[in-house]
This record gives sequence, structure tokens and C-alpha cells, in this order.
Amino acid sequence: MTDSKELYTKYYYDNVLLRKQIKQLIKDKQDLIRRREEIETNQTGNFEERKKRLRSLASDIQRDFKCPVNTCQKQYGAEGSLNQHIKLKHPELIQK
Repeated sequence: MTDSKELYTKYYYDNVLLRKQIKQLIKDKQDLIRRREEIETNQTGNFEERKKRLRSLASDIQRDFKCPVNTCQKQYGAEGSLNQHIKLKHPELIQK
């Protein structure tokens, strides 16, 4: 008799713990759904509210990086742009 009583008590407390866990999981799920909706609302909000990045005009860029090839007259405002140009247009200059 005592074994069945102990087993019943164990199952009862296990059930109580599982119910608490389920309630917490449901609450967490609702919080995640609410956060996702907030993020989606912010991303698809009014375009006037979002700030656009102001880009420099091509004429405003100071071009200090000149292509080292004598026959090429290209100049760039950033070293990375010059390196990309060399990779694409003058691959013979890249040392392997």
C-alpha cells in the first residue's frame, strides 16, 4: 500500500512541476511572439521615420589613390577600391 501511495505522491509532484514548466514556456512563447511583432513593425514602418544614409557625391570624393599602371588613368577615394580595381583589371600585378 505504501508503495502505491508514494508512487501517487511522486506522480502528483512531478505533474505540478510539469504544469509550472508549461506555464512558463507558454509565457516565454507569448513574449517571443510580441517581440517578433515589434521588430517586424519597426522594419516595415513608415519610410519617412527611417533615416537614410547620406552618400557623398562622386564629384565630392577626393581621389588620392592612383592606379600604378602607367597606361591606366583611374583614381580612387579609398585604398580598398583601388585594390579591387587592380584585382579585376590588372591581375598580372597581383603576386601569387
